[in-house]
Amino acid sequence: MYFTDQADEKVLIKTEQVVGHGTKQKLIEETKTIEATKIVDIVASLTNVRSIVKEGKVIVQGTLHKQIFYIGLDGLEHHLAEDIEWSDLVDIIPINPANPVRPGMNQQDHSIIENLIFEFDPATGQLTEKVIILLDVKVTETVELNILLGTTGPYIKTEKIIGRGTKQKFIREEKTIPGVKIVEIIPSLTNVRSHVKNGKVILQGNLHKQIFYVGTDNIVHHLAEDIPWSDLVEITPLDPAYPVREGMNEQDHSLVENLIYEFDPATGRLIQKVILKLDVVVTETTQIPVVIDPYGTLIKTPVVIGRGQKQKLIEETKTLEAVKIVEIVPSLVGITSVVKDGKVIVQGTLHKQIFYVGTDGLVHHLAEDIDWSELVEVPPLDPTRPVTEGMDQQDHSTIENLVFEFDPATGTLTEKVIIGIDVVVTSTEQIYVADP
Repeated sequence: MYFTDQADEKVLIKTEQVVGHGTKQKLIEETKTIEATKIVDIVASLTNVRSIVKEGKVIVQGTLHKQIFYIGLDGLEHHLAEDIEWSDLVDIIPINPANPVRPGMNQQDHSIIENLIFEFDPATGQLTEKVIILLDVKVTETVELNILLGTTGPYIKTEKIIGRGTKQKFIREEKTIPGVKIVEIIPSLTNVRSHVKNGKVILQGNLHKQIFYVGTDNIVHHLAEDIPWSDLVEITPLDPAYPVREGMNEQDHSLVENLIYEFDPATGRLIQKVILKLDVVVTETTQIPVVIDPYGTLIKTPVVIGRGQKQKLIEETKTLEAVKIVEIVPSLVGITSVVKDGKVIVQGTLHKQIFYVGTDGLVHHLAEDIDWSELVEVPPLDPTRPVTEGMDQQDHSTIENLVFEFDPATGTLTEKVIIGIDVVVTSTEQIYVADP
């Protein structure tokens, strides 16, 4: 086996393994008549693109949106917008014939407008448009993969698995219904939420059941019900020296493992027993160097291009009718960032909640928002591959510090907030990684 670099350490990650890829061209041709003397421009785009994975193929559908700019018979420029619905079936060629594409796998659509040509006859106003769409879809599967850590990279941004916990939960319910026979009971889990605590995860959700039964009137009836539930799942860490901590990420894979019921048509008494399998994985978003192996596993993952950090000071002075500042709680909200060549523009709002004792002796609350923006240089990890516009970015900016000075004699409050701007630029790519 050939490795570009190699370290002894291995790490278990949760990532998207590429299963297959498919492309196809689709021609959409349309002829219409418009009251025009000249076509200025036609701008085409794809909107509302959806895809569904089937056995060996993917159904792709969406809308072709066109904006036609033309000179009308009145000599003025007009605009005509139109939408054309389309759909097609794309065959997916699997990387491994033993692992074909199946329903339930994930898909990522990269379809684009490949070409648009038109012919216009000003004498008749007849406009013929031909649009070629390049359907490009990739199918992946979420897997847990044990990979080798490298020494020189490339670095990927991924979810490192910290631990996993499973547990069975038993729910019993008894009710009376006006029925003579149970046709079917379909259970499912809905609105499942999870929250990571130290060493464990709190899970809660609803057990949704649809009960189909033949009533005493010999008509099939439907009864829907929701049963709230919650439980605590202990998480066993892969590395005892690195336990699960609050703030980590969680992915829930819980399901209904079994349902049995007993029904007495004489009394209408229905007893239901449901076993839930609670299954949760705790991960941590991290950047790790991987070993490239052309014979390894092909994954689709964000590759780290560069990282930029910068401190920003925001200072403000105001006057309050106060005798004492109780507390000031700052937070960052509405942060957005745009990648430019070699840098990232980061902007957001500094939200502050000021609690103070007023001159009336009561505790008051003052909320305020301060908009800010900053330009952050992002040095690339590889000088031959700089940060370019169109790449992805993830912002990890935080409030580093807040200090304030208050003069009760004058009510003057001076606040100084230091924001630690931290942005990572990535590019989603396919790479072969070593998985021993």
